[in-house]
Amino acid sequence: ISATVTSVGKLHITNLAQQEIPSVILFERRGDKLGYRLGGALQDEMSLEPPELTATLDSMSRDLGDILTGQGLYPDEARAMIETWRQSWFEEGSRLFYIVPGRCLNTILPLTINPAPSQTVRVFVGRLELVTPATAQAVEKILAAHDVTGLQKYNRFLEPILEEMKEANPAQARQIEKDLDLTYRSPMVQSQTPK
Repeated sequence: ISATVTSVGKLHITNLAQQEIPSVILFERRGDKLGYRLGGALQDEMSLEPPELTATLDSMSRDLGDILTGQGLYPDEARAMIETWRQSWFEEGSRLFYIVPGRCLNTILPLTINPAPSQTVRVFVGRLELVTPATAQAVEKILAAHDVTGLQKYNRFLEPILEEMKEANPAQARQIEKDLDLTYRSPMVQSQTPK
């Protein structure tokens, strides 16, 4: 799967597999607000508008659970899967979730069980992190305020977000590095560093 975010935040998605992708979901979280847009099945290409940030984790979990059970999981299995990944799936930022096509999954990660069961159901959820205009603006504000706690919300994705921001606006690359350095040198950070 390939996804490109336009300058206005619209997402263009392309299916690079030879099989239909059973379902795609565009998710976004900004602080306590979140939203998502169900895209349905993806045969070739589609575009999705940014979601309105008016949803709840409960509604997202319910809709995702319905998708997972539609792929063959039992409701308890779907709930357990969502609970297991809740913290990383629904953290700050934007991402595209998609159901990995079964044939693709079986080619990449074959499974053999002896003796063979009467039925085997495997459902994998793919995740693609997105750097939207909203994400770039949020990180710019956090850097300008030298807010280390705010940067930590982006955790392991901060470095690729910063790299994409620099590529998108090379004239700002130096300022981004300067703000990042100042943020990590701020007195608050230094006072929290163990000696």
